[in-house]
Order: sequence, then structure tokens, then C-alpha cells
Amino acid sequence: MTKILPDQVADLIISLIFIRDLKSGDKLPPERKFAEQLGVDRTSLRMALRTLGRMNIIHSVQGSGIRIGDIEQDAGLDFLDNLYRIPELELGGRLLISGLEMFNQAVPMGMRLAVLRRLETGLSAENGRTASLVKEMYIAVNRGVDLKTLARLEVDVTDSLMAASDNLVLKASSTSSRRIRLLLTEKLFELIDVKAHLNHQHKLLQTAREEGVDVELMISNYLDYMSKLTQPLRQHLATLPPEPRLISSPLKNDLNITSMKQLL
Repeated sequence: MTKILPDQVADLIISLIFIRDLKSGDKLPPERKFAEQLGVDRTSLRMALRTLGRMNIIHSVQGSGIRIGDIEQDAGLDFLDNLYRIPELELGGRLLISGLEMFNQAVPMGMRLAVLRRLETGLSAENGRTASLVKEMYIAVNRGVDLKTLARLEVDVTDSLMAASDNLVLKASSTSSRRIRLLLTEKLFELIDVKAHLNHQHKLLQTAREEGVDVELMISNYLDYMSKLTQPLRQHLATLPPEPRLISSPLKNDLNITSMKQLL
């Protein structure tokens, strides 16, 4: 589905910031001129800039116009979520490896919190949903379902674990990173024995449900497992160009803008 014009403009500016075509401290052209350069109306540009302002990646400076912020210092989950939604943008190996490293830590952390919560309160936020999803994956694997569907189910399993942690930050991070996790998981499943992975997940869930489980040992083992499991994916990502690249313009008009230099 084609995005509305303000979202296309926002995606273009986000992409230009991410590929460092627009750098921290750079000043955007005045609104009227910028709209003309982009080939859009001022209302759409204004709406896009409002969106970017809420993401804290542009700042209006009194007497100096609008300047680009420092995304490494100021950008949040909403910025990353929008990055993952831009199909014209190649994210680059460096970001993908960083994402993989974070997920390898976050999933065991979510499981740890979920198990501790169950042991302390006797309550489980996931109510058997995780085990049900793993069972669904078994059925899908045996039916020869495509990797894209299997990746979606695996990400659903992860989201269920994050929900069971009852930690708002983890759940928000899980939601905002879903798209990149789908991308990484589908590639991972091309490189590993998915059924063997499912067997491990099933045993892990059984262990997590045991009374008197050694939580710290279980999580330590899970961290080691995730590191080994994803090693082929890490090696693949290391072969990709490290820096991001804008393949074509997210702004769908005849100008095909992929750099601010085209506006000069």
C-alpha cells in the first residue's frame, strides 16, 4: 500500500539522516524552498517535519531554522521502527549485527523475568501461548511451510516471551523491532536446522516451567545457545556492506531524490 505524502517525505528525510547525507547540526532549507525542491506542498512537508520533531531527530532553533539532531544521542525506538519500515533503504551490515547482538541478549532477559515472575507470584502472563506457538511451528515444519511463515511464528514466540516478562520497556522494544527480527529470523532459518532449533525451544520451555528451576543457570545456557545458533547469521551479515544505502527515493515522484545534493 502506498504511503501518504507526509509519510513519504518523513521517510526520505529519515533515510538521508541515517545514511549521513544529512548530518547532525545541518540546517534544512526554509520551508517554502524545501517544499519546492522536494516537489511537495508545504502542508505535507510541515506534517512530515512535525513527525520528525516528535522523534527528536530535528530541532527548531530560534533564529536559525530547523537543524538535524544527533540520532546516536537523541533517537528512540520510534526512529528505529520507522527505519525498518522503509523498503527503499538498505540498513547495512553494521546495524543488522548490532540488532542481532541486542536480540540475543533481550530474549533470554525476557525469559528470565517471565520465569522469576511466575516463581514469585504463581502467575504467568503468557498462559501457555508460547508452548502453543512452538507446537504450531512443529506442525508447520512438518508440512514444509515456507521460511517466511516459520520466521513469523518464531517472532511470535519471542513476542510471547516478552509479554510474559510483564516489563513495559521490553514489550515496547519487542514491538518496535518486530520487522527487523522478521528479516533476521528468515535469513537465520535459511542457515540452520529449524527442527533441531524447535526441539531445543521445546526443552527450554519445559525447563522454565519446572518448580525449583535454577533460573540463572538456565539463562546462562540459553545465552550460550543463542550465540552459537546465530553464528552462521553473524558470518553472513559480516559479508554485507557495513554502511546503509538508499536504493531509491521513498518520495514517489519524478524527482527520485536520494541525496540532498540533488536539491542544490
